[in-house]
Amino acid sequence: MSLEDLLLLAGGHWTTLVAMVAAVWLLSKVARAATNAVGPTSRAPRPEKAPAAGAARPRANPGASHAGAARAQASPEVLRLRSLLLGIARQSQTLAMEVQRERANRRFVPLLTGWIPEQVRELDASLGQGSTQAVRVVDELANRLLLVLGEVRELIRQRRDPSLLPQLGDADALAEACYAPIVRFAQAEGLPLTTAWPVTRLSEMNLAIWTGFAPTSIAPIFLPQGFFDSFSYWPALAHEIGHDFLISVRGLDQALREELRIPSEATGSLPLRFDDDGLPYSEAQRVFGAWFEEIFSDTFGTLMLGPAYVGTMCQHFASRGDAHDVLVVPFDPETLRTDVHPPGQLRVHIGCWVLERAGLRADAAALRARWNDHHGFAPEAPLSLYFPAGGRYVGLPLAAFVALLEPLLERLYAGPLTGLSQMGLTAVSGLDFGPHEQAETQRACASLLAGEVPTVRDARAIIAGAALAARAAPRAEAQLLARARAAIPAIGTLEHRPDAFRPTELDPRLSRGLDMGRDALVEALLLYEILEPPSARTARRRGA
Repeated sequence: MSLEDLLLLAGGHWTTLVAMVAAVWLLSKVARAATNAVGPTSRAPRPEKAPAAGAARPRANPGASHAGAARAQASPEVLRLRSLLLGIARQSQTLAMEVQRERANRRFVPLLTGWIPEQVRELDASLGQGSTQAVRVVDELANRLLLVLGEVRELIRQRRDPSLLPQLGDADALAEACYAPIVRFAQAEGLPLTTAWPVTRLSEMNLAIWTGFAPTSIAPIFLPQGFFDSFSYWPALAHEIGHDFLISVRGLDQALREELRIPSEATGSLPLRFDDDGLPYSEAQRVFGAWFEEIFSDTFGTLMLGPAYVGTMCQHFASRGDAHDVLVVPFDPETLRTDVHPPGQLRVHIGCWVLERAGLRADAAALRARWNDHHGFAPEAPLSLYFPAGGRYVGLPLAAFVALLEPLLERLYAGPLTGLSQMGLTAVSGLDFGPHEQAETQRACASLLAGEVPTVRDARAIIAGAALAARAAPRAEAQLLARARAAIPAIGTLEHRPDAFRPTELDPRLSRGLDMGRDALVEALLLYEILEPPSARTARRRGA
């Protein structure tokens, strides 16, 4: 539209035209303001003023602002737990730096620098959820980490005691000798074994292993006071290693129970339910769910140390009063739940059965006879196991439980078991107490009874032989123990085998055989040249 047209529209009056233009301009300003209030315009925003020289330029980190806000708004409980976790991580790092050059304690470095810091990071991340449930779980697990750290400190402290280290080192050597076949088997078969080092320590407890430590790679074994004063408990270390084997291979316990149709420990320990006809077969079978771990470990211990282990069971489980105490099934008096430990009579039967299955029938017969004589049991007399029921004890035929037990022992002994790569325990190389182990044990026993330090290399054979020697000469047990321990290089020390630096001595018969004349020597050289392969002579002549 031209200026003349606008002027004509205004009626020819210039003042009217100016007023119209002003009105249009004002309406456009109002429309622009309204558009800005409703939403962004299509125009690019104006550049902001550049910061002054030397001013810090903030980095673009969207998560930082949220994390900072979350920490600023964290509850006092969350802040306390974060401080606790930070302290655990720092203590672990400091302790790792202290022990990394200590011969006896460097085995704890992977736990202190790996497992504990990893757990701390996971728990700290869980606190970011902010839920009450997450805080409660982190609180519980953080206290468990403190418990683990405290136990590791005690293990380290005892190994820093110069008088205690050699004793613990000998016990560690036996524990590692028992564990070595498991490690090799797990590596060969690809089994998820979490424990790498069994470690012993003195405690106020009975002999036991802390299986809850399995994820840490360390398995603490608690030794009772007086452990180093006699052979009473030494063979039982093999039993504790059996516990750790079953627990530290992830899924093994559950896999074996499913394959052998054995219920869980919680189900198996429930009180027996009787009906009008007595005890149903299913109830008798169910109780093995409570006893399975001990049955497995007794089988393992017998395979590892043979008659020495069964002799230890006979010594510790024998009745000190009423002979029938060994037939009473232990239970919790408050809940009436069956204890996880079978009665002593059944456990000795397990050991003797394994010995017989391994071909050591004479040893098994001798141990059975000694056990029966001590308790006054006739060899073929029918015995009963006594279970709690309704405020009293109910006797059930021992033979019925033996009939259920022995097929289970056969599967554990010979397999096949899916959880053990279609094998049984006796197929694990180095686990079965075979002819070689028997011979080494007898050699160690003979050396000890002769007043010598055994030159046998296997710590298991040394302890097994020493236990047999102590039963043959109980009054000399202290001297036998000292000589047996002298034959074991203690882990974490600079001890060496007693014959490590002994000069080699030729058999006298060989010395006499080497005393030959000139003619015999010439004849021997000629015979060597005649019998040497032609290819070897040709190669030597060519200077190869």
